[in-house]
Amino acid sequence: MMTNPHRLQLPDDISLFMAFHMLCGFATELYLKAFLIHKGHNERDLRKREIGHDLLKLRSLCLSEGLHHSGMDMLVGLLAKHHKEFEYRYMKRNVTYWTEDLRTIFSAFSHLDRTIDAAIGASASHGVAGGGRWDFPMDEGWRLPGITETR
Repeated sequence: MMTNPHRLQLPDDISLFMAFHMLCGFATELYLKAFLIHKGHNERDLRKREIGHDLLKLRSLCLSEGLHHSGMDMLVGLLAKHHKEFEYRYMKRNVTYWTEDLRTIFSAFSHLDRTIDAAIGASASHGVAGGGRWDFPMDEGWRLPGITETR
């Protein structure tokens, strides 16, 4: 989606911004849940409303299980509020949506991927040895006039 050459034919990235962040939120959630399940947490409990899509609660549980320095903090800080409330799926007016530059986001995912792979002995890419990375080779930056701010 982000590297498709047709993206740059659009006047801006507004149509991609929400979908991209929604998918990043779910990816972060699933990485953290995979770690917690590996540590013995029950999958059914992680799906309950008390935890569900709450990245802050998942982060807290992961920290208590020893997941540190993983890229998790940046991703959770960026995505938690709007992911929990499904706002990346159902955008609200008069709300500020923060973002980071794409290279920072992909770097955090690369770090999280390597850390989770090492912790649980699995690779996010089936059949590929650990140490993969998320990459965005043509980082043109977000083109979002007036609706977002970069921290």
